[in-house]
Amino acid sequence: MLDDRLLLIASMVREGAVPLDVGTDHAYIPIYLIKNGVCKKAVASDINIGPLGRAVENARRFGVEEDIVFYRSDGIKETEPERNKVTDIIISGMGGELIARIISESEYTRIPGVRLILQPMSALQEIRGYLAEMGYETIDEKLCGAGGKYYTVISAEYDGIRREVPSVRLEIGNVDLNEADPLVNGFLDSVANKYRRQIDGKRRGGLPTDFEEEMLRELREIAAARGHVIE
Repeated sequence: MLDDRLLLIASMVREGAVPLDVGTDHAYIPIYLIKNGVCKKAVASDINIGPLGRAVENARRFGVEEDIVFYRSDGIKETEPERNKVTDIIISGMGGELIARIISESEYTRIPGVRLILQPMSALQEIRGYLAEMGYETIDEKLCGAGGKYYTVISAEYDGIRREVPSVRLEIGNVDLNEADPLVNGFLDSVANKYRRQIDGKRRGGLPTDFEEEMLRELREIAAARGHVIE
């Protein structure tokens, strides 16, 4: 069984895909995808030999060892994505800066139609900005909640078009477009609270708050379009 964060990541892998799980750790996602018939084959990599050994053991325990190709690799470099015909690249549980580095170091991520499935643990604004600047189109973003925190999963593909993204969209992405997602309103509230705290802190320090107040105003507009009120 996957937790909500890993389950959301797995749900964004396309049916019939050949996923590459970078930094696979225990290989839970590739095992889940194969056991549930989403994929017939998967590739899993980790830079550290210990986690990779646990991943192989888990695959053996669940009877899918022959269906997963394992590599010790720093990012995508040594995983032979062309040979394995990888279609979906999962990079999750890492900081946004590291995710951006892994993407930038692989030409394979720039093949049209190759899907990136990213779950940054930090620096979401930076990874969104990187994707937009480097020509990756964001296909979808989804939320999950765990331990009182919100986690975002981004799917993107390279099309070579560089985009300018407004600051509020670097902050929240496009999760508000998922109208039926019950987590979105709470997520918007949490982001608004962050900017309220920043405004209060800057005012106490005698610093300007124009940017934070504008972000808060735009967040209220986005929430209002969903029928939600941010106080």
